[in-house]
Amino acid sequence: MYTQVSCPSCQTPFTAEVHQVIDAARHPELKQRLLNGQLNVAVCPSCGMGGQMATALLFHDPAYEMFMIHVPQELHLNHVDQQHLIGQLTQESMKELPAEQRRAYMLQPQMMLTMQSFMEKVLETEGITPEMIARQRKQVELLQTLATADKDVADYLIKERINEIDETFFAMLQSYVDAAAQMEESKQMVALTNLRAKLMTSTPAGRKLEKQQMAMHALNRDAKKANGLSPELLLKHLLANKDDDGIVDALVTAARGALNYSFFSLLSQEIEDVEAAGDLKQAKRLVDVRSRLLKVYDEMQEESQRVLADAAETLKAITSAEDKEAAVTANLPKIDDAFMYLLSAQVAEADQQGDVAAVQLLNEVHTLIMKQLESQYPPEVILLNQMMEAKSGAEQQQILDENQPLVSPSLITMLDNVIKEIDAKGQAELVERLQAIKGLVQSRL
Repeated sequence: MYTQVSCPSCQTPFTAEVHQVIDAARHPELKQRLLNGQLNVAVCPSCGMGGQMATALLFHDPAYEMFMIHVPQELHLNHVDQQHLIGQLTQESMKELPAEQRRAYMLQPQMMLTMQSFMEKVLETEGITPEMIARQRKQVELLQTLATADKDVADYLIKERINEIDETFFAMLQSYVDAAAQMEESKQMVALTNLRAKLMTSTPAGRKLEKQQMAMHALNRDAKKANGLSPELLLKHLLANKDDDGIVDALVTAARGALNYSFFSLLSQEIEDVEAAGDLKQAKRLVDVRSRLLKVYDEMQEESQRVLADAAETLKAITSAEDKEAAVTANLPKIDDAFMYLLSAQVAEADQQGDVAAVQLLNEVHTLIMKQLESQYPPEVILLNQMMEAKSGAEQQQILDENQPLVSPSLITMLDNVIKEIDAKGQAELVERLQAIKGLVQSRL
């Protein structure tokens, strides 16, 4: 539902989307937004001030018979009003369910006194236990201490708590580095980068991660030289790292598109060659690798089919709706790369069949989606998209003229981050275009 709120900073009234009932089975996208911290977030259209709104939340997951509610103390409700609100939300949740799906446990929702305990219960349905959450809190505390500790204290802590410095710890450290870079806090970024370099060489997890990164760098470098990944290239790098399951998994994750029938044919031929050479130990190792990768491939195929089926269902819901703009808004969390791929494929198919009405309908949906997405982009991202779509240098200059206030060092930082990400994917032509845009922006600073 939508509700009227006032910005606590500038007092501007605006409309915000609020969800109080989250049914994990019926609306999994709401659960995901809750876990991502994106549920019930309001951003003032006037000053940009934003944050999560304090509102009652009812969570239902029938797979775990979990039916619980949290009423924030900030609402300052007395006992009578609180019970009335709980009754309303309970009725609203049960009303959505067919009679045969209503259960006795839903008559008495479990009360969660704090948002922290509420989130911990939701995380349990994702396989994240309180023990895991407690461990991550300790890791955050350790990271924050190491970031400011002198050499002797850091050395002592690393030695004493080395078991806490794992892949999760390094992922948190990287997020801190990225945040410091975005905030242009150079001193903090240098300290965190130095800490990461130290941990890379002084901890088992760091040395393992460094080895994986070197393998990934080698794959990306060769892919760039070859203008893309191929089954042959993936096999070459897997064979070079066949004895390290972690590296094999990382390489396959990065090069999923090359994991196809041709790859398995090449791997099977390699196994036959190794067996013919009499190296039965290596042949067995390669057979084990093939078995693991076949399982990964099967899971990828199943996931791909499921994702496309979900995308098809979402597209059908939008195209059959009377108010397509409202349908796009309602289904925006479900619109991802798979959906856009399916939409493009259906436009091409309808065009090939000469179905003018279908082409017009699908193009209308595409236009509505782009309009919705662009309205959520930061101004710098919109500017970059316009620069990329411009047909000439003169048109790009005109776009910069019209958006001069956005031409700043932060725009250069954003471009550098985008270029780094695209370069890692081996898309040389796109990197060249982005570098040209960066040059135009720099010339105006």
